[in-house]
Amino acid sequence: MLAAVYLVLCHLLWATNNVAGRWLSSYLDPFTITAFRWLLAAPLYPLILGLGVVGRSRAYIGFRSLLLGLIGFTFFNYVLYASLSIAPAALVGLAYGFTPVAIIVISTVAGESRPSRAEVVGVTLSTVGVVILFAWRGVTLSGALDVVGILGGLLSSVLWAIYTVLQQRLYPDSDRAALTFASLTLSLPATLLISTPWLLKAPISSLDLKAVLAIVWIAAMPGAVAYYMWNKAVAIVGSQVAAPFSNLLPIFVAILGYLLLGERITLGDVAGGALIVAGSTIAMTARALKQ
Repeated sequence: MLAAVYLVLCHLLWATNNVAGRWLSSYLDPFTITAFRWLLAAPLYPLILGLGVVGRSRAYIGFRSLLLGLIGFTFFNYVLYASLSIAPAALVGLAYGFTPVAIIVISTVAGESRPSRAEVVGVTLSTVGVVILFAWRGVTLSGALDVVGILGGLLSSVLWAIYTVLQQRLYPDSDRAALTFASLTLSLPATLLISTPWLLKAPISSLDLKAVLAIVWIAAMPGAVAYYMWNKAVAIVGSQVAAPFSNLLPIFVAILGYLLLGERITLGDVAGGALIVAGSTIAMTARALKQ
């Protein structure tokens, strides 16, 4: 029961990252948001997960952890926030719902596993859902930017899938909390270096209190607290049971985008998003059952 609560709450918090990222895009560019998020989250992470994670993370210092950090923290966030700067959070969130399917596809290509018939059905349903999102948004007045946002959401899902599969391959029996902290801290200098041209131009002094609080929020809550909940839940029930809960994220993003940002959700969005979530749920449930 506790694990289920953690899994629901961590995905709700991750959904707020999408909504806050969309709102912050009127103040800051994607590179600056990413840099601020992880610069603040790095010291908060051990305070929330326990100071012991710092010592344990030393076992994961190396190029492999740096590679994971660059994919899962640096480039993933650049793409996600760039997508949110040009398209509604709900739309990007629905496209990001393709993540579980992307994990199955990439793990299959990497030779990690072979998909079952049910997984193929799930992948097919989710793919049809993505096609509907593209087709429906492509015929609206704002279709061009929406399509780019969908592409960005899909790319961010692929990056996260690569990060997930690579993490499992490189560190199959790892201390996930310690590995996450090592990956974050190792990739942080590169994140700051890449973001420097934008940080120098960022209107930091003109940010109002709401913008500052939004940055602190995405660093502390989705950036640290949610990871704590995810790691605790995985430690209780395992990653295979936890994985299907990721289908809650696009639903939460769509709801929060509508409530907090007043975003319009079309019939095509609902149809496409429902197929993406349904397909992902079928595929990930089938994978969990065959483990």
